[in-house]
Amino acid sequence: MTTRLSRAVLTLGAVLAAAGLTVPAAAADSPGGDSTSPAPALSIGGAVITDGRFTAKIDPQVSYQEYRLNLSADARPADQASFHTEAWLLTSGISSNVTTSSDLFNLQNVIPLTVDLREAYFELRGFLLENMDLKVGRQRIAWGTADKLNPTDNVNPYDLRDPWDFGRHLGSDGAQLSVYVGGLQLTGLVVTVFRPAVLPQGAWATALAPAASAVPSGVTVGTSTVSVSLPGASFLDGVTTGLKLKGNLLGWDLSGSYLYARQSLPAYRINVTMTSPATANVATDLVYPREHVFGADLAGSIFGIGVWGEAAVFLPEKVTQLTDLTALGMGIQTSTVLDSAPYVKFTVGADYTFPGDVYLNLQYLHGLFNEAGVSALQDYFALGFEWRLLDGKLILSPLSGMVEIKDWSDLAGSSAIIASPSFTVRPMDNAELVIGLHWVEGGSRSTYGVLKDANEVFAQARYQF
Repeated sequence: MTTRLSRAVLTLGAVLAAAGLTVPAAAADSPGGDSTSPAPALSIGGAVITDGRFTAKIDPQVSYQEYRLNLSADARPADQASFHTEAWLLTSGISSNVTTSSDLFNLQNVIPLTVDLREAYFELRGFLLENMDLKVGRQRIAWGTADKLNPTDNVNPYDLRDPWDFGRHLGSDGAQLSVYVGGLQLTGLVVTVFRPAVLPQGAWATALAPAASAVPSGVTVGTSTVSVSLPGASFLDGVTTGLKLKGNLLGWDLSGSYLYARQSLPAYRINVTMTSPATANVATDLVYPREHVFGADLAGSIFGIGVWGEAAVFLPEKVTQLTDLTALGMGIQTSTVLDSAPYVKFTVGADYTFPGDVYLNLQYLHGLFNEAGVSALQDYFALGFEWRLLDGKLILSPLSGMVEIKDWSDLAGSSAIIASPSFTVRPMDNAELVIGLHWVEGGSRSTYGVLKDANEVFAQARYQF
């Protein structure tokens, strides 16, 4: 029987072969380029990436290991048509699926393998009108100008398999239609199927889950269940749609946007049923509420310093939960998990390269990607520092991370430092080796302080082709 991997490889191979057979050696028609230069029929690239992590302890344990092959292909069958696809093949060095002797006969258990089709879309330029472009298929639709911390970037669901890879999203299946008029670009999008975010495991799952318990202190939990309520299969239940207008004014890139979507990270609705004064049953339901998002961003430079700002106003659907006290003669009480009141997330930042090839990046963020509701928003300061030596062959990044501040009146107890200092060697073009540390320290009331016992040393290698 053909395995999932075999089917994926055969499918990708068929797509690439078809593109290679049908694409003529037409002239390139890229803006600002030489229209007489021949365009390649098919361009194939990718990368090989290894990532090993070990607990930062006297007796280190393997905490994470991944080997990944990125494959991408671009074809241009006509001057006004192009095709792009990207797939990841990931395998973990940790065989967590081997628990019985029969598991040893299954290669998928011994070497877990995931095939991830990240993007696969075609684009038609000059669709119907010369100033109209159409893009259809699975695509990464990135909104916002901030550096990875984008409050307006809500089209694609988050991919949190590796939370240290900030800004990673899944692709979404849909279409974008762009119209260009007078230096402005108006883009409308439709994503037909809702896809939830991929949640992290281990300590990160604890950090991103709600900290407060809905069970009163001193009450014993009888049964505890967890369910997931995904949207229905109808088009209206799953659709995401939006508009974005962007342009340039006096050297500044500006945009405004509107998005009608669902939160890709779940809200935890915890229903409690008291069965006696001392016991309760808990039913946790993960739901994905609707939201309207109005966004705006800008990016430019002042005296050679790169500057950006980005903000989003969220109008969420209200989510409530129940506490059933009928057994105690007190009826049913309703509490709010997510209020429908509007709330604002924003990011401002700047970067600059100093003499000596020293790069500094600073950002202030109010509200991180996993926070929803006025009372849940926290403040963050992100810092990136790189010193490039020997024409970029060595890169020192001693200061790279973020500071969380949950409560300004209790900095010691409610703040945390999330850092990832590293040392990079680039011995040749397209190759790099990185050694660094994932380090977290925080107070007991901070969100990310729970990660302080999960500090890691990591070693990565990458070669692009």
